[in-house]
Amino acid sequence: MPRQPSHDAETSSRQLPVRLAPHPDELLSSWIGRHAAFYAVPPLAMLRHGLPEASSLHAADRSLNGDQVIRLAGLFSTEPAVVRRTTFSNIAPSSRRLIAARPLQFCSACHPGEHEPRPLLRSQFLGWRITCPLCGDLFRRARGHDRPSPFDRHQGAALVGERLLDDDLLTRQGWHSRSVRCRCQRQSCRVCLAVQSMSSVREQHDGQRSTYLGLPPGIRA
Repeated sequence: MPRQPSHDAETSSRQLPVRLAPHPDELLSSWIGRHAAFYAVPPLAMLRHGLPEASSLHAADRSLNGDQVIRLAGLFSTEPAVVRRTTFSNIAPSSRRLIAARPLQFCSACHPGEHEPRPLLRSQFLGWRITCPLCGDLFRRARGHDRPSPFDRHQGAALVGERLLDDDLLTRQGWHSRSVRCRCQRQSCRVCLAVQSMSSVREQHDGQRSTYLGLPPGIRA
């Protein structure tokens, strides 16, 4: 009786002969797009070489199950943890509405233009980030011009808020699942004051945040 091909054999048969290493913080769809450009095929065709059931690159960035991560790791001859780090899977599903549809920002130090095609980084899509997670520099706005930010007057509070959101959203609990408070509860604590400041301007800037993130009218960030 002929043996059925194993899962490992199928993964091996789909493995790419030439693999390009991901850039630090690179998004999965960008990594796949660079392979597609190298092999001169459409990006979705490259993704479906490893995941025939894949519907879109956008969906792959946001929701891969464990088996799909393993199969893409086989495609690129790397560890599943490497593939997982290129996705938004570590962000709580309830908080993924804070992920923009298009790149919002870039770091001129960590996102140099000499790479062709230019990689897209995960942090370029994260609406709560104002600094680069790789070097700590302030982000510059995408599309070649700097628009006034509603948070310019509250940069100190925004930096604290960025850290709080990073810590909270990556726990899979989501920011809105529990209140964000500093344990010390001292009136002079800078973290407590920053959180109070962010709360006081939240309603004022809801519409501006939604526009900035590219959300449909009526959807608040």
